[in-house]
Amino acid sequence: MTYQETTVGQTIDQLLSEHPDLDPSADGALDGLDQFHIGGPGATDRLIGSLALTAGDRVLDVGSGFGGPARQIARRTGSRVTGVDITPAYVDAARDLTARAGLRDLVEFRVTDIAAFEPDPLFQAAITMHVQMNVQDKAAWFAHIARCLAPGARLAVWEVCQPRPASLAWPMPWSLDGTDSFVVTADALRVSIEQAGFTASEWTNETAWVQAWITRTFADGLPAGPALPMVIDDGYTRVINFAAALGDGSLEIWRGAFTRNGG
Repeated sequence: MTYQETTVGQTIDQLLSEHPDLDPSADGALDGLDQFHIGGPGATDRLIGSLALTAGDRVLDVGSGFGGPARQIARRTGSRVTGVDITPAYVDAARDLTARAGLRDLVEFRVTDIAAFEPDPLFQAAITMHVQMNVQDKAAWFAHIARCLAPGARLAVWEVCQPRPASLAWPMPWSLDGTDSFVVTADALRVSIEQAGFTASEWTNETAWVQAWITRTFADGLPAGPALPMVIDDGYTRVINFAAALGDGSLEIWRGAFTRNGG
């Protein structure tokens, strides 16, 4: 199973110790390390606008990884953000990086499955980025997210889809061998989200934007660090395989903005 790394905290400590001039509290300082999705902080920014956050809103980050998007939302908007993730080592790393960034007053993380999460009060907005590829019953999973949101709340997604049947080269960022990968078409994913109690206001193919981002990001080769591929198992191979699949059309990236029904 993917996401079984147990030493990410130690690895991150080592990487940061090798860069003593890096200030984790500076905006963007950790972007290469803590954004566990293709597109980096620019992708997160593309979601923030559709959340239409106002003062006092609380935001849920489902599958929060190392916490980069949650911290970015807090910095950009002043909103309070709760991240949930099923991998204890990732949550520990997210908490540590949040403390280093000086954002513990705005951002918190919990080890939990969204199916077992019972928030009170409900959230006004949520994001999920590159998570549903590991979920087989997508309608049920998004229904669990809907249950955590107030009527009229906003959901923004940044997700991997597969436009046509194709053999993928493993490992990928979300799966080491394909046994826990359940990638579907963009149409099927949108239907699952809507069946879960949401109405779409945007559903956009962002693959061209992502390919341009890849070209800029890797123009001088693989990043020297501290970088996310250094922290996860077989990280650089996973990134290279992912970029290749996006380049040959085997995979796409879609961005969606939805509203929780009932508001």
